Amino acid sequence: MLIISLSSIPPRFPYIKPTLDSLLAQDVTADRILLHIPRAYRRFPEWDGTLPDVPAGVEILRCEEDLGPATKVLPAARAFRGEDVDLLFCDDDRIYPSDWGRRLCEARSSQPEAALCLRGMMVAWKTGQGVARVLRPQAKPSQDWQKWLDKRAHPGAEAMLFRASGHVDMFEGCGGVLVRPEMFDDAASDIPDVAWPVDDVWLSGMLAAKGVPIWLEAGARSAAHAAAPLDDAARHDQNIAAIRHLQAHHGVWLP
Repeated sequence: MLIISLSSIPPRFPYIKPTLDSLLAQDVTADRILLHIPRAYRRFPEWDGTLPDVPAGVEILRCEEDLGPATKVLPAARAFRGEDVDLLFCDDDRIYPSDWGRRLCEARSSQPEAALCLRGMMVAWKTGQGVARVLRPQAKPSQDWQKWLDKRAHPGAEAMLFRASGHVDMFEGCGGVLVRPEMFDDAASDIPDVAWPVDDVWLSGMLAAKGVPIWLEAGARSAAHAAAPLDDAARHDQNIAAIRHLQAHHGVWLP
């Protein structure tokens, strides 16, 4: 069974339909598309409870707890743990190409024990320090990562593309990630404040703590933005703080 899972927040509710339409238009058909909406939002206490309009074929599931951006996958992982399910999670502000889901599902046959992604990062790209335990082969970026980081500081910079598939330290959820529900245990939902805003780092670290590799399938087309992203000015510092927490408390990504 293939289940697509995502979440959203009130400021994006008016703009989510193009993303949902793109998920419904995939050339591999999901058995269910689940949009997780908490009953209350930690970041938006003023929300009046009005739910987004969704097209037929998309189910809204209510969550008792707001897990921040990680709400896109953790409630579904908990609900389907122990079942024969491929769980494909993604962001709510992208328009996904029609072959997006199929590319990840096809990669599953050669990497059955890995979490699969189309966009990813290395810890060194965030902290300037590599990690001692490196899984081979590594995904090969299409350009020098330090030059890319310099360019990415400017608005409109392109995503890092990869010329060869391989392992990465962290996935980027905006590109989509295919996992098995059991890859995330209950500890993944115990999110410290330092990691709460940066789900890609936290969830990737939780996979590393369980020994689950992350495999990046190269050659993907980039998913276009469906709406303007929220202000991410503090994201770089938050990513580094979350990485340091995971290194100190979970023993992953050690230099």
